[in-house]
Amino acid sequence: MNTKDLIQLNNEKREQLTKENKQYYGDMLVYIRTNFTKSERYIEEVLMELLDHLLQAQANGRTAKDVFGDDPKAYCNDIVGEIPSEKKANRLSFIFYLVMNLGGLVSLTAGTVGLVLFFIFGLGEGTIAFPLGSGILVILIDLILLLLFVMAILKWVKNSTFKEKQPRKWVEFLLLWASTALFIGLSLLVPRFMPDIGHVIQISFPVFILTGAVMYISSVVMNKKMQLVK
Repeated sequence: MNTKDLIQLNNEKREQLTKENKQYYGDMLVYIRTNFTKSERYIEEVLMELLDHLLQAQANGRTAKDVFGDDPKAYCNDIVGEIPSEKKANRLSFIFYLVMNLGGLVSLTAGTVGLVLFFIFGLGEGTIAFPLGSGILVILIDLILLLLFVMAILKWVKNSTFKEKQPRKWVEFLLLWASTALFIGLSLLVPRFMPDIGHVIQISFPVFILTGAVMYISSVVMNKKMQLVK
């Protein structure tokens, strides 16, 4: 059984829990899963063991609090400490997938928009010109910004668990909206203020679109084979 199957089975089995136990276990699940440096396979196996243990206890009339105690966060921290870190090769594969996926989407979008503006509205010159060094730096900085954004979201989600009083939905929405707007704004400002570095190259919009399509399709095939993103 692969990781994706374990996640699906967990989703199905979790429906057997009572409302109280489901809430308790759900917080444990989110808290443990947000440790992205740990092996995803081991995380899902541990979560399945915890769920099976809880279901068996529930059948005997016990609650999640009876099984895991009054301090689930400490319990989860002990569990996370025993889970091995994700293999370096898997991390590098995930980073490569992100570069191919996001780079492909950006190339497809920029190429398509540029092509439409050029042929329909007569705007532009039919090509995209940029300094090679600046382009590489922009991509690297945007990837770092994306990593920081994802880490911040995971930290926020992790900190939202095990709270008796949850924040209002509109407050969560505003915080998420503000964080996303900040990330997008910074990503757009990077190329605007990046100085020209390296030789200027010109790429036609069709080539840009084709390159983006190849990169994106390659990332999809890679993800399908390696299950990097569920």
